[in-house]
Amino acid sequence: MSNKGAGQKAQLTRRLLIPVLALIILLMLAACGSSSKYTAEASAVQVSGKSSGAYDAAAAPSASASPVYGEPGIGGVNNRAEETSQYASQLNELMSQRKLIMEGDVSIETLNFDESIEALDQLVEDLGGFTEVRNVRGKSSRTYYSLRSASYVIRIPAESFDLAMKNMGTIGNVLESTSKGTDITDTYVDTQTRIKTLKVQEETLLDLLSKAEKLEDVITLEGRISDVRYQIESLENTIKNYDRLVEFSRITVFIQEVDDETRTRPNPKTLGERISESFRESIDSFVDFCEDFLVWLVRSWISILIIAVGVFAAAMIVRSKMRKSGKPVKKAETEPDKKE
Repeated sequence: MSNKGAGQKAQLTRRLLIPVLALIILLMLAACGSSSKYTAEASAVQVSGKSSGAYDAAAAPSASASPVYGEPGIGGVNNRAEETSQYASQLNELMSQRKLIMEGDVSIETLNFDESIEALDQLVEDLGGFTEVRNVRGKSSRTYYSLRSASYVIRIPAESFDLAMKNMGTIGNVLESTSKGTDITDTYVDTQTRIKTLKVQEETLLDLLSKAEKLEDVITLEGRISDVRYQIESLENTIKNYDRLVEFSRITVFIQEVDDETRTRPNPKTLGERISESFRESIDSFVDFCEDFLVWLVRSWISILIIAVGVFAAAMIVRSKMRKSGKPVKKAETEPDKKE
């Protein structure tokens, strides 16, 4: 009985102990979970605080840098536009300080020579320029051999140079047009620097002259001052000439009167087009040759007739002399001897 009671007590104890142990384990797990959650939240708060601080620290220079580099934003766009405007103004100012001598050459052909000359004169007047050289060749009456030509050298204000070159097509058919610019900025600045240096030297010499007591020194200084002043005047004239060349661009215009304007054709690409173009050119060349020969023949018929008469007369004289001298003529020598 005792053993049976002891077994029942042990079984009861185990039944009570198991729920208690399970409860303890559950409490321990709950405590560990709360601790881990608190630690994670604390870490998250700490990391969030660090990230927020880093973001604020990074955002501060970014906000200040945005206007400089033109990052998205109203301030950046406006500052970027201002920088572009300032750069453009500085570039324009720099280019305006450059000293460029612009020159152009234009070759024109025209069917109406007088109208083209008037159009060129009117263009020069409208642009505020002037004609430096004007040379017209040929007769005023238009015949086949009196086609006229004109050579002009005009001066146009530098700011109207491009406009003048573009309007050359209103004068006639432009065959060739070239333009170039010569930068003389360095030479111009060097010349100005030399003038300033010589003026300082002149002032120094004048100061020495005012203090000179010996006649020999006075004569030497006056000669030196005269030489310096001559150099200054020469360089100032050079500057004035540079200014004139820069302010008024030079354009050379050649106008040729023609009977038929030149018509450009596209360059042949295929073999058939090349053969066709060559055949057409050969026909044109042959026709031109025949026309030129006919014109030459009509123009030179008197000379040809005189030469033919002279040759015939010379041949008759030689033949007559040969008969008188008893020499057989060449024709008789070539004929077979009938007697034989």
